[in-house]
Amino acid sequence: MDQHAKAGRQGRLTRIKLSDQIAEDLRRRIARDGLRPGDRLPHERALIEHYGCSKGTMREALKALEVEGLVRMLSGPNGGPEIQHASIDIVTQQLRQYLHFQKLDFAHVYALRQSLEVALARNVTGRLSPGQLDRLAENIRICETANAARDRAVVRSAETEFHDILCEASDNVILVFMCRFLNSMLRDLVSYRSDSMREHEHFGEANIESHKQLLAAFWAGDAEAAGKIMHDHMCCAEGYMRRLDASFRSDLLSRF
Repeated sequence: MDQHAKAGRQGRLTRIKLSDQIAEDLRRRIARDGLRPGDRLPHERALIEHYGCSKGTMREALKALEVEGLVRMLSGPNGGPEIQHASIDIVTQQLRQYLHFQKLDFAHVYALRQSLEVALARNVTGRLSPGQLDRLAENIRICETANAARDRAVVRSAETEFHDILCEASDNVILVFMCRFLNSMLRDLVSYRSDSMREHEHFGEANIESHKQLLAAFWAGDAEAAGKIMHDHMCCAEGYMRRLDASFRSDLLSRF
């Protein structure tokens, strides 16, 4: 194959569809104009005239934004594309699709959790409202009751919810997203295959004790103590999770 033919073939392979170009331009427009949820993009006919494209191309572009959760299509004479809050669930679906084809284990997850959750604990100390602190206390009570009843599904879910409550108080949106994504993996994607109920009870007891210590540090407004307790908590949790022999990859795509 000569150089001209090769260059032409590469150009065809990398050519971006018009609908994708329009979708990207609309994303930039939304950001540039500071559009917020509830704001509207121009009606479909106006967009077709602006971009000089066919109705099918424009609908394909808008459909891409709708699938991403960036807009929703309203019907009727006053309908059209309306901006909406991007859902973290949609974003995590895309990340799960990627991770499904990667080699993933607890060492990778907790290498991040050990740093991110410590940063989160420090960040939210002094920011947690009385209501959120009360919810953390109630969460601990739920964990204690479920652990005593050997309801490990409730225990595992409540343990990650404790960390989700912390996310609500953080002002760092990137930190919150990363922590919530890892929490969702632990809660929704992990298949607990260990048959040792006593091992699960020990794990639950260790988590409850760590959460109690964290809550005390939050009430005291001691960010240094909260960070240290969280670091020890993550190290302890990693050891238990390894022993529980959980698998991440088998369920990544089926849990959407």
